[in-house]
Amino acid sequence: MPSRILKESICTSESLAYLSAEAEVLFYRLIVKADDFGLYYGSPKILASLLFPLNVPTEKKVSSWLAELVNGGLVATYRAEDGRQYLKLLSWDKHQNRRATKPKYPLPQEFDNTCSQGVSSDNSDTCAQMQADSSVNVNENVFENVNEKRKRVSAQRGAGVDDAFDQFWSVYPRKVGKKDAVKVWNQIRPNPDLTNQIVQGVERWKRSEQWTKDDGRFIPYPATFLRGERWNEYDRAEVIPSPKPATVKNYDDGEDFLDGGE
Repeated sequence: MPSRILKESICTSESLAYLSAEAEVLFYRLIVKADDFGLYYGSPKILASLLFPLNVPTEKKVSSWLAELVNGGLVATYRAEDGRQYLKLLSWDKHQNRRATKPKYPLPQEFDNTCSQGVSSDNSDTCAQMQADSSVNVNENVFENVNEKRKRVSAQRGAGVDDAFDQFWSVYPRKVGKKDAVKVWNQIRPNPDLTNQIVQGVERWKRSEQWTKDDGRFIPYPATFLRGERWNEYDRAEVIPSPKPATVKNYDDGEDFLDGGE
């Protein structure tokens, strides 16, 4: 397999910034496994076994990661004439060198999923470019400018998401790694009921021995708390009982404690 090119610009890529860490790993492994046309198997079951042979994830997880890549405009999936599922890395022809004259996998005739979310300025033309390169029959009006698309999505969500996260952030005792916490929060996208459960879970953990001892050194990062759904671990968040007040001697009962009982 020829060497692939990874540019320094991936560190500041807006498209990759919206991915979970797992989806980003999947993207990099697709780059090194795809053929010279940016084509590869699209079945989550096959991807799990071929891309993660030492620690095979569940098909459900790979499906979720792949959906992130599709929604991010990085990958498009399609079904070929042989009935099998394949995928295309949409920015392939812009960043990789093509040496082979024929693809190893069938070329797409049309995509199952088009770029439902725009990509960064570096990749904004990749969907249209893929249409020309592979003769894909996709309506050109499907593709939207990345900034306009993201603005529209943000407007549809409204301020509710930000308000819900602020509610969590205001009660969480260890205010570090806010950017990572926001990223995980947006992946969870909790509704009002789940937001209340998360906040209540934080409040319960705040009274636990694990979080109160040693000046809170064992309180996890907010992103770790959210990613691990720690608000559900009520059995571990054992609340420290309030200490019983000490009995106060009443010296106003008229008894002379120096009298010696005479």
